Amino acid sequence: MTLSKSQINSAESGPAFAAMSREAALAPWSSPRVGLSLWTHYRAPLAFVVLYSLVWTLVSGILDPTVPYDAVEALNWARNAEWGTPKNPWLTGFAFWPAVELSGPAQSFYWYASHFSAVAIGLLGVWQLALRLTFRRDLAWLAMLSLNVSGVVNIDILPYNDNYLLVMLWPWMLYLLVRATFDTPTAWPLFAIVAGLAAMTKYSTFALIGVVLPLMLISPKLRCRCRSPLFALGVVIFLVIVLPNVWWLAHHDFAAFRWVGDQIRERLNLRGLKAAISAFYSVAVLAIVLRLSGVRLHWPTSPEVSAPLWLLVQVLLLPLVPILAYFTMVEGGRVTEWIQPFVLPMPALLVACVPGTGPGRSVVVRRAIAGFAGVAAGVVVIYAFVLCANVKNAGQKFLGLKTLSSVLDQRWRDRYGAPLRYVGGHPLSHWLTFYVPGNPRLLVAWSNTTRPNIYTRGIDEASVRRDGVLLVGTPDVRCEDSDFTSVLKKWPSLELDSTEDLIFSFHGQAQQKQKRLCVALVAPTQRPAPD
Repeated sequence: MTLSKSQINSAESGPAFAAMSREAALAPWSSPRVGLSLWTHYRAPLAFVVLYSLVWTLVSGILDPTVPYDAVEALNWARNAEWGTPKNPWLTGFAFWPAVELSGPAQSFYWYASHFSAVAIGLLGVWQLALRLTFRRDLAWLAMLSLNVSGVVNIDILPYNDNYLLVMLWPWMLYLLVRATFDTPTAWPLFAIVAGLAAMTKYSTFALIGVVLPLMLISPKLRCRCRSPLFALGVVIFLVIVLPNVWWLAHHDFAAFRWVGDQIRERLNLRGLKAAISAFYSVAVLAIVLRLSGVRLHWPTSPEVSAPLWLLVQVLLLPLVPILAYFTMVEGGRVTEWIQPFVLPMPALLVACVPGTGPGRSVVVRRAIAGFAGVAAGVVVIYAFVLCANVKNAGQKFLGLKTLSSVLDQRWRDRYGAPLRYVGGHPLSHWLTFYVPGNPRLLVAWSNTTRPNIYTRGIDEASVRRDGVLLVGTPDVRCEDSDFTSVLKKWPSLELDSTEDLIFSFHGQAQQKQKRLCVALVAPTQRPAPD
């Protein structure tokens, strides 16, 4: 995408533009006149993020062979419609709720559309945060576009049902924190809403909130902001959003916290360092580009910039350093997943250290913007090529699961003349809940002992007996050697009607090694009447 000079206009536009930038960063959004100027000001970044979201949604939705496993989890949590999940709070499931009644291909497309729409909102939040810190639109563009160097916002984000929401919410949460602390207390309720939603996306958000509260109380200048009735209103709003999840956790053995603890063991390793390098290299690239362009970064001297910048540095680094240290001492869990959301606001903080205008400075910034815009286009082209050329099986990965789902659904319908309602057995069956038409339920009930990551809320034996169930055995184990006793002992009235060995492959390549799969059927007691 080529950006016009008017879209990335810098401080060379003079005092009028500086005033406009300040108004856009601090605007009350009240009068029609301000609204018109804001539309003029935001039109270009809005156009970019909409185009970004559309292009990446189409490329991924059309070329990606299958959705990641996190989509299976998100669908299950959305259908359960509870105030929590075994891994995350409730927003991850709620975000997928609009797609519950969609058909298979539409559900897959929703996964990509929702991810990149959320990322686009997050990118706009980075633009807004950088604008508030620098009052320069060119630096806001630079901060936003530099993120396209990182795979966090476009490729790495796809396998996660939670981080894409943090990418959307964290930049706006930090922006509203700055607004509420330094500009106007009317931003406290908005900050509480965004912070509450971020906390109900992933518990790691509490690491930031846990730093914000002490900082607000320690500093006399910041503490006075907490005396506003609007701050108290914000606290109430935050608690209203969060407390239902506390209730859910108390009734489910605090499963989400136990899930994290079950994965780790004490052992020194370099995973924290490797994750930091892989996540923050885009920020390093931005710093290197600025340095090679002759821009020397300095801590800002203006209190209007330095004070909020120092607050954000503390809010981000104080929890980030212990997190990296912790994952250096323990092994297990996905440290990259913890680090990804911290990447988004970092470019906004970095460009706040770019000194004011100087001879040729604006030209240098505009060239950097154009370069990062070119990188943004190049990344999506390379990604599309990798999928189309099936590099390292990227274009065929797990495609066989779609074929398997279609085959099993058809065999069930041919045998019983009824839709497939329940599936179970080997974890391979989890994919059937997403790709079999009608999205059958999983034959797993909640248990405080086993704490399954996906399960069917309110499942009962009578319903399963009425609708029947298809059980999947362990791949490469014949039916004569398969044992479904461990599955059926929880449902003693269910009896196998038939078993059959099928041949399938996980991936779509013809040369992919094929596997045997035992499929067992429990016949439904209630079948549709023949035509």
